[in-house]
Amino acid sequence: MIICPNCKTENEDDAKFCKNCGYYFLEEQNNNQNKSNNKDKKKKNKVKNKTKTKNKTKVKKERAKAPKNKQSNDKQKSSIFTKILLLFFILLSIGLLVIASILGYHYYEENNIEVPNVIGYSYEEATVILDTANLSYEMKEVETTNEDEVGIVIKQSKKGGSKTHENAIITLTVGVLDNHVTVPDVIDISLEEATSILNANNISYRIEYEETTNEENNTVIKQSIRAGKKIENTEIITITVARNIKNNNDNTTDNNEQQEENNNESSSNEEVTNEN
Repeated sequence: MIICPNCKTENEDDAKFCKNCGYYFLEEQNNNQNKSNNKDKKKKNKVKNKTKTKNKTKVKKERAKAPKNKQSNDKQKSSIFTKILLLFFILLSIGLLVIASILGYHYYEENNIEVPNVIGYSYEEATVILDTANLSYEMKEVETTNEDEVGIVIKQSKKGGSKTHENAIITLTVGVLDNHVTVPDVIDISLEEATSILNANNISYRIEYEETTNEENNTVIKQSIRAGKKIENTEIITITVARNIKNNNDNTTDNNEQQEENNNESSSNEEVTNEN
């Protein structure tokens, strides 16, 4: 059935003209053929476009694949670099641990020296012992009245058996003889008694005389260092002794009278001898 496009009348398939309006069907067929041809062309163009787009996508895919290879190469290079860097840090940390352990051991050795006990040794013997232990020392003197402690270490600053570091200074307290004496009181006693007391205390002295009329003759009236003070036994004390002028004059008179009596007796003896 052919439908007339002009009046919409149905006609037979082999009709060339419309039975109603006389429309020529060959033009319609040509138009249909042209349309079909156009459709075919469009289909062909679509197929060509599809093939072109497929080819383009393939090219794009191939181009896209190329960067992936580059990225994989870059990743391999970066992984190798990170491995090398990691290995370097591992070796560095191992080296630092070794150095730290060596330094720690050396520090332990230096700070783990046992202090020897040198109490009771002479100062010379104690210094030799401390030198052997890589320790330093210094001497501190303390006076003692015990002669057995003179020149002997009686105390040390660090206890024997304790731990210390290398070249630590150990203070050694060494006894020295106490050469100090206490000054006695010799005032108002005779010179003889005063010198006897000073000699007994190993005190050196010097005597000075002072003329007076109030004090007893040959009596100590002054001393240069007060009684009770401690001085070295090499220090000299001055004692002042009274020389009573009045007593000396009386003694001189007595001596003169005695001498005259002796002279008179000698002269009388001479007369008796002459008479005989």
